[in-house]
Amino acid sequence: MRVLSHLTRRGFTLIEMLIVVTLIGLLLAIGLPFFRKTTENASVRGAMDAMSGMHAVAKAVAISRGRSAALVMNPSTSQVWVVARKATSLALDTVGKVEDFNSRFGVTFTTTQTVLIFTPQGIGSALTGTRIVITKGGFSDTLQVTAAGRLKQ
Repeated sequence: MRVLSHLTRRGFTLIEMLIVVTLIGLLLAIGLPFFRKTTENASVRGAMDAMSGMHAVAKAVAISRGRSAALVMNPSTSQVWVVARKATSLALDTVGKVEDFNSRFGVTFTTTQTVLIFTPQGIGSALTGTRIVITKGGFSDTLQVTAAGRLKQ
């Protein structure tokens, strides 16, 4: 009778629980840095894609409206938006929405020029190229825009 009660016991011993907790701790210690690095990389890549998309929108708006358009970047607030000249005046019209890269992707960026202007033909009007560096944690990536407005990743 005593042998049967020992075989039907339920639960874990303290040693078994400590071994499991130790193994979980080791797996987390190994996996968390890799997971953090992967999420930083994905956030920067997502922000790069969004910046490339907004660059394309600015060029397309300039061409489709037949008026100058610009990609405006504010590194201090991490916001980016597209503006175009109105048909009836010199006033500017915001096209689409203002993207907040910090709240959407958790990234910051720096740029050598805060405004990229495109002619009605979709050609950049800068005298020099522009460099945009997007950063999160220890990971960063760079977009290059030529003086003519072509994007290079």
